[in-house]
Amino acid sequence: MKNLRPSASHSPRLGSVLRVLLLICAVRPDVVLADEVRSANGSLIARIADREVRSANGSLLYRLDGSEVRDASGRLYLRFEGTEIRSANGSLIGRFDGNEVRDASGRLQGRVEGSEVRDASGRLMG
Repeated sequence: MKNLRPSASHSPRLGSVLRVLLLICAVRPDVVLADEVRSANGSLIARIADREVRSANGSLLYRLDGSEVRDASGRLYLRFEGTEIRSANGSLIGRFDGNEVRDASGRLQGRVEGSEVRDASGRLMG
């Protein structure tokens, strides 16, 4: 979702993973995600609990608040309008398409398969 930029302290991969996880969590509360997000080499990236995403050191990164996602300082990060995902300034950045999350150009970003969340390449995300 190219219009979203993770903060400088987040890696681009972390931003991608967290965006898809947050989006799917917001729309599909029935999906149970792992309480930890790990990199391919097993390093802890983030923890997810109680509609919050925290960094490996425990710092709050994002919080789900109804149809909105807010950063640690409470600023609007993105919001959901029906099946559309919009940035804080209202720009369309993606859509939900059944169990899939697609960017504004229609490219697959992630999907729910049963109780698992997978990225566009099919790798387990949470």
